[in-house]
Amino acid sequence: MKMKILSKSLQLAALSVAVLTAYPSNAAIIWESTTGQIEKLDSPVWLDTGAPRKMSFLAFDEEQNVVLPRDIQISIPNYWDNLSDLDVISQDTRVSSHFLYFRNPVPREGRKEVRATITFAQPIIGFMGDQALIYPTNDIFFPNALDKYKTIDPGPGIYRPTDGTLEGLGGNLPADTVNITGNRGNVLQVHFTSHSAMDSLRVITQTPAAPEPLTILGTGTALGLAPLLKREHSKKRHKDNKKD
Repeated sequence: MKMKILSKSLQLAALSVAVLTAYPSNAAIIWESTTGQIEKLDSPVWLDTGAPRKMSFLAFDEEQNVVLPRDIQISIPNYWDNLSDLDVISQDTRVSSHFLYFRNPVPREGRKEVRATITFAQPIIGFMGDQALIYPTNDIFFPNALDKYKTIDPGPGIYRPTDGTLEGLGGNLPADTVNITGNRGNVLQVHFTSHSAMDSLRVITQTPAAPEPLTILGTGTALGLAPLLKREHSKKRHKDNKKD
């Protein structure tokens, strides 16, 4: 009987390890639930693979399940030009990052607009709508980015197709707007207009911290050993009673 219970406890411990392994480690874009003018970009712009112009958003997931090494500033949604008194996401917060942009393929025809509704696996907790916020955090959210994409000023003569800013509310041009919806705050409605520049946005989503391995193992093992310990305690009491 002891061996049977011990075997069961070991099975529970193994199951705990399996649970830890299967724990979700990202908050990626859910493409099957994403609609509108948007396509997945397989070659991230930070690798200098080009920034294609299309009559749609182009999007890709960046670093997933990353613990922030420092505080990062985030934009005031829809007021992208405001770079003062910004909120921050604190150091040690676990997040995932995603990037999308619109680059008008026919600038000679004037300003164009695109719309999309994007579903993420986890709630949205912040945006970066200006390159002054995006470039300095590429070391966190896309570590393999070329050096010229990790600084606000890459030096004279350095071309970056990604240079461009979003238009905020209250300006002279049509605003680039976002709206968070969904019961979990994980759905994003996006509406951008652009003439020739690249309009880009980084979306930061929450990533739940995985349970501590020792906590899981301890709980699973304890659950398995409890019957064995209870049985041993019962036997001990029985022997003590017989001695009395």
